[in-house]
Amino acid sequence: MQQDTPDADRVARTVAENVYAAYSRQISGATHPQTEQTMLARLAEAIRPQVPSGAPGAIIEAANGVLDAWERQDPEVRGPRVSAIDLIDGSVTVRPNGPPDAPAPDSRQGPV
Repeated sequence: MQQDTPDADRVARTVAENVYAAYSRQISGATHPQTEQTMLARLAEAIRPQVPSGAPGAIIEAANGVLDAWERQDPEVRGPRVSAIDLIDGSVTVRPNGPPDAPAPDSRQGPV
């Protein structure tokens, strides 16, 4: 079975854009103007290898790994984590990054 690489790239980019959009709306702390492009590239690079499997859990783990790494390098920045992904339209649901009983509601970022 031949893999459709452009489609996997498109899905990875769409999911990455939605992850970043949801994350940036709830982020605490200031970010540099070049953050968006850097984060989008890192998210897409991490998500892309997971797309052919179609396993949302692996894609969520890859996206959250990028967010974790980003926050480790800048302790002033904190934001939500991905809790669900719809691979059909690329939408993501995020949850607060904190204790499981944190009171903030989930939010969904739909297709870009």
